[in-house]
Amino acid sequence: MKGIPITLEIAAVTDIGRRRARNEDNFFVNGAFIDHYKVRAERFESVDTEEVHVMAVCDGMGGLTDGDVAAMIGVTTLSDHADELQAIRTGEDASFTANRIVRTANDRILKRIKKTGKKMGSTFAMLVASVDCLYACNLGDSEIYIKTRFGMERLSKPQTYAQELVDSGAISENQAGRSYGRNQLSKYLGMDNLKALKPNESSAEIRTGDILLICSDGVSDVLPSHSIYASLSSDRPVNEIADTLIEKALRKNSGDNMTVVIARVLDDGRVARLRRRLGIALGITAGVVMLAVLIAWML
Repeated sequence: MKGIPITLEIAAVTDIGRRRARNEDNFFVNGAFIDHYKVRAERFESVDTEEVHVMAVCDGMGGLTDGDVAAMIGVTTLSDHADELQAIRTGEDASFTANRIVRTANDRILKRIKKTGKKMGSTFAMLVASVDCLYACNLGDSEIYIKTRFGMERLSKPQTYAQELVDSGAISENQAGRSYGRNQLSKYLGMDNLKALKPNESSAEIRTGDILLICSDGVSDVLPSHSIYASLSSDRPVNEIADTLIEKALRKNSGDNMTVVIARVLDDGRVARLRRRLGIALGITAGVVMLAVLIAWML
Protein backbone atom coordinates (compact mmCIF):
# COMPACT_ATOMS: atom_id res chain seq x y z
CA MET A 1 0.00 0.00 0.00
CA LYS A 2 1.24 3.47 -0.85
CA GLY A 3 2.51 5.40 2.15
CA ILE A 4 1.05 8.60 3.56
CA PRO A 5 3.07 11.78 2.94
CA ILE A 6 3.97 14.34 5.59
CA THR A 7 4.85 17.97 4.95
CA LEU A 8 7.93 19.69 6.35
CA GLU A 9 9.15 23.26 6.04
CA ILE A 10 12.91 22.76 5.79
CA ALA A 11 15.97 24.98 5.78
CA ALA A 12 19.67 24.12 5.75
CA VAL A 13 22.52 26.58 6.13
CA THR A 14 26.27 26.04 6.31
CA ASP A 15 28.92 28.68 6.92
CA ILE A 16 32.69 28.45 6.85
CA GLY A 17 32.98 30.61 9.96
CA ARG A 18 35.70 33.11 10.74
CA ARG A 19 38.73 30.92 11.43
CA ARG A 20 38.76 28.04 8.97
CA ALA A 21 40.31 28.17 5.50
CA ARG A 22 37.64 25.90 4.03
CA ASN A 23 34.24 24.46 4.87
CA GLU A 24 34.45 20.77 5.75
CA ASP A 25 30.75 20.46 6.65
CA ASN A 26 28.05 19.09 4.37
CA PHE A 27 24.33 18.52 4.66
CA PHE A 28 21.73 16.30 3.01
CA VAL A 29 18.05 17.20 2.63
CA ASN A 30 15.82 14.92 0.57
CA GLY A 31 18.50 14.47 -2.10
CA ALA A 32 20.05 17.95 -1.95
CA PHE A 33 23.63 18.38 -0.73
CA ILE A 34 26.63 20.67 -1.22
CA ASP A 35 28.70 19.81 -4.27
CA HIS A 36 31.43 22.42 -3.98
CA TYR A 37 33.19 24.66 -1.48
CA LYS A 38 33.84 27.72 -3.62
CA VAL A 39 31.61 30.12 -1.70
CA ARG A 40 31.45 31.18 1.91
CA ALA A 41 28.00 29.83 2.67
CA GLU A 42 25.48 27.44 1.16
CA ARG A 43 21.80 27.13 1.90
CA PHE A 44 18.69 25.12 1.06
CA GLU A 45 15.05 26.11 1.61
CA SER A 46 11.92 24.17 0.70
CA VAL A 47 8.49 23.00 1.75
CA ASP A 48 8.54 19.29 0.93
CA THR A 49 5.71 16.76 0.99
CA GLU A 50 7.19 13.26 1.01
CA GLU A 51 6.37 9.84 2.36
CA VAL A 52 9.89 9.67 3.82
CA HIS A 53 12.07 12.68 4.58
CA VAL A 54 15.81 12.18 5.05
CA MET A 55 18.01 14.89 6.56
CA ALA A 56 21.64 14.69 7.67
CA VAL A 57 24.75 16.63 8.63
CA CYS A 58 28.29 15.36 8.01
CA ASP A 59 31.09 17.34 9.66
CA GLY A 60 34.52 16.55 8.21
CA MET A 61 37.15 16.11 10.91
CA GLY A 62 39.23 19.28 10.88
CA GLY A 63 42.34 17.67 12.31
CA LEU A 64 42.65 15.38 9.32
CA THR A 65 43.70 16.13 5.75
CA ASP A 66 40.54 15.65 3.70
CA GLY A 67 37.62 16.15 6.07
CA ASP A 68 35.55 17.78 3.34
CA VAL A 69 36.05 14.73 1.11
CA ALA A 70 34.91 12.39 3.89
CA ALA A 71 31.82 14.53 4.51
CA MET A 72 31.05 14.51 0.80
CA ILE A 73 31.32 10.72 0.73
CA GLY A 74 28.85 10.60 3.61
CA VAL A 75 26.15 12.60 1.83
CA THR A 76 26.70 11.04 -1.60
CA THR A 77 26.34 7.60 -0.03
CA LEU A 78 22.96 8.73 1.29
CA SER A 79 22.07 9.89 -2.22
CA ASP A 80 23.11 6.52 -3.67
CA HIS A 81 20.70 4.76 -1.28
CA ALA A 82 17.72 7.01 -2.09
CA ASP A 83 15.47 4.13 -3.18
CA GLU A 84 16.15 2.16 0.00
CA LEU A 85 15.50 5.22 2.13
CA GLN A 86 12.18 5.89 0.42
CA ALA A 87 11.13 2.29 1.11
CA ILE A 88 11.42 2.78 4.89
CA ARG A 89 8.14 2.19 6.72
CA THR A 90 9.18 1.27 10.28
CA GLY A 91 11.88 2.02 12.78
CA GLU A 92 13.37 -1.41 12.10
CA ASP A 93 13.56 -0.56 8.39
CA ALA A 94 15.26 2.73 9.22
CA SER A 95 17.82 1.10 11.52
CA PHE A 96 18.71 -1.60 9.00
CA THR A 97 19.08 0.91 6.16
CA ALA A 98 21.02 3.45 8.25
CA ASN A 99 23.53 0.86 9.44
CA ARG A 100 23.95 -0.34 5.87
CA ILE A 101 24.63 3.24 4.72
CA VAL A 102 27.11 3.82 7.55
CA ARG A 103 29.06 0.68 6.66
CA THR A 104 29.07 1.56 2.96
CA ALA A 105 30.23 5.15 3.55
CA ASN A 106 32.91 3.98 5.97
CA ASP A 107 34.17 1.42 3.45
CA ARG A 108 34.32 4.06 0.71
CA ILE A 109 36.33 6.41 2.93
CA LEU A 110 38.77 3.64 3.90
CA LYS A 111 39.27 2.82 0.22
CA ARG A 112 39.91 6.50 -0.48
CA ILE A 113 42.47 6.64 2.35
CA LYS A 114 44.23 3.58 0.96
CA LYS A 115 44.30 5.12 -2.52
CA THR A 116 45.48 8.62 -1.58
CA GLY A 117 47.35 8.01 1.66
CA LYS A 118 45.50 11.00 3.19
CA LYS A 119 43.69 10.50 6.47
CA MET A 120 40.10 11.63 6.60
CA GLY A 121 36.96 11.20 8.65
CA SER A 122 33.53 12.69 9.24
CA THR A 123 30.71 12.75 11.73
CA PHE A 124 27.33 11.45 10.59
CA ALA A 125 23.98 12.57 12.01
CA MET A 126 20.77 11.55 10.24
CA LEU A 127 17.02 11.87 10.73
CA VAL A 128 14.39 9.81 8.91
CA ALA A 129 10.87 11.20 9.28
CA SER A 130 7.61 9.59 8.17
CA VAL A 131 4.07 9.29 9.50
CA ASP A 132 4.96 6.13 11.41
CA CYS A 133 8.62 6.69 12.21
CA LEU A 134 11.02 9.36 13.45
CA TYR A 135 14.42 7.68 13.55
CA ALA A 136 17.70 9.32 14.51
CA CYS A 137 21.25 8.01 14.40
CA ASN A 138 24.67 9.57 14.83
CA LEU A 139 28.38 8.88 14.75
CA GLY A 140 30.58 11.53 16.34
CA ASP A 141 29.43 14.79 17.90
CA SER A 142 26.97 16.37 15.47
CA GLU A 143 23.76 16.83 17.43
CA ILE A 144 20.07 16.03 16.79
CA TYR A 145 17.16 17.64 18.66
CA ILE A 146 13.36 17.57 18.59
CA LYS A 147 11.37 20.44 20.05
CA THR A 148 7.74 19.67 20.90
CA ARG A 149 5.08 21.54 22.86
CA PHE A 150 6.39 19.77 25.95
CA GLY A 151 10.02 20.88 25.59
CA MET A 152 13.21 19.93 23.76
CA GLU A 153 14.85 16.50 23.67
CA ARG A 154 18.27 15.55 22.38
CA LEU A 155 18.01 12.46 20.17
CA SER A 156 21.75 12.14 19.58
CA LYS A 157 24.51 11.06 21.95
CA PRO A 158 28.08 12.35 21.50
CA GLN A 159 30.44 9.56 20.54
CA THR A 160 33.56 11.08 22.06
CA TYR A 161 36.18 9.92 24.53
CA ALA A 162 34.80 12.39 27.07
CA GLN A 163 31.34 10.84 26.76
CA GLU A 164 32.83 7.39 27.27
CA LEU A 165 34.30 8.63 30.55
CA VAL A 166 30.86 9.94 31.53
CA ASP A 167 29.27 6.59 30.69
CA SER A 168 31.87 4.80 32.82
CA GLY A 169 31.23 7.14 35.77
CA ALA A 170 34.76 8.57 35.70
CA ILE A 171 33.63 12.17 35.12
CA SER A 172 30.38 14.13 35.19
CA GLU A 173 28.50 15.68 32.26
CA ASN A 174 29.69 19.13 33.40
CA GLN A 175 33.29 17.94 33.51
CA ALA A 176 32.91 16.42 30.05
CA GLY A 177 31.85 19.79 28.68
CA ARG A 178 35.17 21.26 29.81
CA SER A 179 37.27 18.23 28.95
CA TYR A 180 39.81 18.22 26.13
CA GLY A 181 38.36 14.87 25.08
CA ARG A 182 34.97 16.40 24.28
CA ASN A 183 36.11 16.96 20.70
CA GLN A 184 38.02 13.70 20.30
CA LEU A 185 35.69 11.36 18.45
CA SER A 186 35.50 7.73 19.48
CA LYS A 187 33.33 6.81 16.49
CA TYR A 188 33.12 8.40 13.06
CA LEU A 189 32.99 7.63 9.35
CA GLY A 190 36.47 6.52 8.30
CA MET A 191 37.39 4.46 11.35
CA ASP A 192 39.18 1.18 10.72
CA ASN A 193 37.81 -0.59 13.81
CA LEU A 194 34.78 -2.04 12.04
CA LYS A 195 33.55 -3.90 15.13
CA ALA A 196 33.10 -0.56 16.89
CA LEU A 197 31.33 1.05 13.93
CA LYS A 198 27.91 1.29 15.56
CA PRO A 199 25.91 4.52 15.48
CA ASN A 200 23.87 5.72 18.41
CA GLU A 201 20.19 5.18 17.55
CA SER A 202 16.96 6.62 18.97
CA SER A 203 13.36 7.18 17.95
CA ALA A 204 10.46 9.47 18.77
CA GLU A 205 7.01 10.45 17.56
CA ILE A 206 6.37 13.66 15.68
CA ARG A 207 3.30 15.86 15.65
CA THR A 208 2.29 18.88 13.62
CA GLY A 209 4.15 21.89 14.99
CA ASP A 210 7.25 20.00 16.15
CA ILE A 211 10.69 21.30 15.17
CA LEU A 212 13.57 19.02 14.15
CA LEU A 213 17.19 20.17 14.26
CA ILE A 214 20.53 18.69 13.21
CA CYS A 215 23.67 20.78 13.71
CA SER A 216 27.43 20.41 13.64
CA ASP A 217 29.49 21.05 16.76
CA GLY A 218 30.41 24.49 15.46
CA VAL A 219 26.91 25.41 16.68
CA SER A 220 26.17 22.99 19.52
CA ASP A 221 29.58 23.40 21.20
CA VAL A 222 29.11 27.12 21.78
CA LEU A 223 25.34 27.41 22.27
CA PRO A 224 23.83 26.06 25.50
CA SER A 225 20.62 24.05 25.28
CA HIS A 226 18.45 26.91 26.57
CA SER A 227 19.72 29.18 23.78
CA ILE A 228 18.97 26.56 21.11
CA TYR A 229 15.53 25.99 22.65
CA ALA A 230 14.77 29.72 22.63
CA SER A 231 15.54 29.89 18.90
CA LEU A 232 13.46 26.79 18.11
CA SER A 233 10.52 28.23 20.06
CA SER A 234 10.15 31.07 17.56
CA ASP A 235 7.18 31.19 15.16
CA ARG A 236 9.39 32.64 12.43
CA PRO A 237 10.11 30.72 9.19
CA VAL A 238 12.71 28.01 9.70
CA ASN A 239 15.21 29.67 7.35
CA GLU A 240 15.26 32.67 9.69
CA ILE A 241 15.69 30.41 12.72
CA ALA A 242 18.60 28.67 10.98
CA ASP A 243 20.25 32.03 10.28
CA THR A 244 19.72 33.05 13.91
CA LEU A 245 21.49 29.93 15.19
CA ILE A 246 24.45 30.61 12.90
CA GLU A 247 24.55 34.27 13.99
CA LYS A 248 24.43 33.28 17.66
CA ALA A 249 27.31 30.85 17.15
CA LEU A 250 29.35 33.56 15.43
CA ARG A 251 28.70 35.96 18.31
CA LYS A 252 29.96 33.25 20.66
CA ASN A 253 33.19 33.16 18.63
CA SER A 254 32.72 29.65 17.27
CA GLY A 255 36.02 28.60 15.76
CA ASP A 256 34.57 25.94 13.51
CA ASN A 257 32.46 25.52 10.40
CA MET A 258 28.76 25.75 11.28
CA THR A 259 25.89 23.80 9.73
CA VAL A 260 22.21 23.71 10.63
CA VAL A 261 19.39 21.61 9.17
CA ILE A 262 16.01 22.53 10.63
CA ALA A 263 12.48 21.36 9.81
CA ARG A 264 9.03 22.33 11.08
CA VAL A 265 6.30 19.68 10.79
CA LEU A 266 3.44 21.37 8.94
CA ASP A 267 1.35 18.19 8.52
CA ASP A 268 2.20 14.97 10.33
CA GLY A 269 -0.07 12.88 8.05
CA ARG A 270 -2.21 11.52 10.85
CA VAL A 271 -5.46 13.05 9.55
CA ALA A 272 -4.85 11.41 6.17
CA ARG A 273 -4.11 8.12 7.90
CA LEU A 274 -7.34 8.31 9.91
CA ARG A 275 -9.29 9.08 6.76
CA ARG A 276 -7.70 6.11 5.01
CA ARG A 277 -8.51 3.81 7.91
CA LEU A 278 -12.05 5.14 8.07
CA GLY A 279 -12.44 4.58 4.33
CA ILE A 280 -11.18 1.01 4.68
CA ALA A 281 -13.50 0.38 7.64
CA LEU A 282 -16.51 1.81 5.78
CA GLY A 283 -15.63 -0.26 2.74
CA ILE A 284 -15.46 -3.44 4.80
CA THR A 285 -18.73 -2.56 6.53
CA ALA A 286 -20.45 -1.91 3.22
CA GLY A 287 -19.14 -5.20 1.88
CA VAL A 288 -20.43 -7.11 4.90
CA VAL A 289 -23.86 -5.46 4.59
CA MET A 290 -24.09 -6.26 0.89
CA LEU A 291 -23.06 -9.87 1.55
CA ALA A 292 -25.69 -10.15 4.30
CA VAL A 293 -28.35 -8.76 1.95
CA LEU A 294 -27.33 -11.16 -0.79
CA ILE A 295 -27.46 -14.15 1.56
CA ALA A 296 -30.87 -13.07 2.85
CA TRP A 297 -32.18 -12.72 -0.71
CA MET A 298 -30.88 -16.16 -1.65
CA LEU A 299 -32.60 -17.71 1.35
